[in-house]
Amino acid sequence: MNRSSAKSGAKRKFRRSAMPWRSSLRIAVGLLGVLFTATLLWSQAQAPEITAVRAGRLFDPKSGQMSNNEVVLIQGEKITQVGPTASVTIPAGARVIDLSRATVLPGLIDGHVHLTDAVGNMQHQMMVAFHWATASLNAGYTTLVVQGSHGGGFADVELKRAIESGLVTGPRILPAGPLLDPTMAGNAYFPLEFKPLEQDIVANGAGALRAGVRELAHYGADHVKITTTGRFYFKPNGEMVNTPTLTLDEMKAVVDEAHRQGMFIASHTYGGEGLRVTIEAGVDDIQHGTAATDDDIKTLVQKHLPITTTILDHRQDEPEDLKQWAPYSRWRLVEQTWKKMLAAGVILGWGSGAAPPPGRVYNTACNCSHGVQGEMFPIFVRWGATPLYTLRMATTVNAEIIHKQDTLGTIEKGKFADLIAVSGDPLQDITEMQRVKFVMKGGVVVRDDFAAQNGGALRSEK
Repeated sequence: MNRSSAKSGAKRKFRRSAMPWRSSLRIAVGLLGVLFTATLLWSQAQAPEITAVRAGRLFDPKSGQMSNNEVVLIQGEKITQVGPTASVTIPAGARVIDLSRATVLPGLIDGHVHLTDAVGNMQHQMMVAFHWATASLNAGYTTLVVQGSHGGGFADVELKRAIESGLVTGPRILPAGPLLDPTMAGNAYFPLEFKPLEQDIVANGAGALRAGVRELAHYGADHVKITTTGRFYFKPNGEMVNTPTLTLDEMKAVVDEAHRQGMFIASHTYGGEGLRVTIEAGVDDIQHGTAATDDDIKTLVQKHLPITTTILDHRQDEPEDLKQWAPYSRWRLVEQTWKKMLAAGVILGWGSGAAPPPGRVYNTACNCSHGVQGEMFPIFVRWGATPLYTLRMATTVNAEIIHKQDTLGTIEKGKFADLIAVSGDPLQDITEMQRVKFVMKGGVVVRDDFAAQNGGALRSEK
């Protein structure tokens, strides 16, 4: 065989041997293409649905402005874009919610609720908690700060877990679990020697109180609720006398331990020495403050400490108060105190004190307190606040108090898609907040009266 024929034979052999490799390469590339396409289609199928909310009016509590004809784009549970209709492109296939005749606001935050009532076993308590949490959610309160389970143990923690896992639909829950009480608080539901497991955590002394905080953290509480004033009465001159429950050293230990555990701390505090100890210890959120003095108010302003004043509970309790101390009552006192705090510039949070009946009934028509918190808005306006101020209380102010301002309180890119809507303009008529008709929590619509009125407000963008 000559050299040329040997070379040509080698070339033919190389071509024949190369062909399977080229075919394999083509097949591999084809398979990769199919795999890529399938992966792309799968990822698109798995991507959270995009929702566009067309808002006739959009309220921004930060600026206090009401903007017309806005669009809110939502993917999954977060807001991705907010802007005027002309500048926001709604993607093809997006679900569109038409609220073009409504006012859209951030979901409301109730900074003081109770979901259980110390009646029945724990299974019953869970049902009670779920029922009343749902009532508040339907009224526009997409976040509930539970300030003590009132005999329900850690039912609020378990409800939060059930909601977050998708087992049930409900509001965002910030649970405190059982109250943390010293012995003399006067808030025990049973004699201490017969205390069931669901009862408050009773502790005395700095070490035991720290252990109580750790127990709450261990079982999943988001924050600590402690009682710093106990029994009270009115003097003949109208002064409210409150029994302090903790020393300053004890209170400082609780605050320090809560912060070490990454928890914020709220206190049940009316006034007197208990309030002064609470202020000095640096509690994150003082609940009630009913009997705060002028000096207390000055200190609150100086230290930038908030007060979340519940009022509807005091209104309910007034007949009983007047039987004992007429003409004095907590309802009459809280009005005077709240007006002073408003004028002085105290940070005022929004908290209803709503709880299961018969303990709390703010509205006899529904025999309930959860779901009718909106009655507070016109009361605060009557006491001197502007509608804008009250709306901020229930949104941006409360979000900051509970350290959730990065995810809650406003309708902004990156925040949770917690939206509510009313028909009119609450800046002009604050009673609109008693007639919430649309509620979305985390991108999921839980109430839409507008769709029912319009024969269906949902559609897909083409």
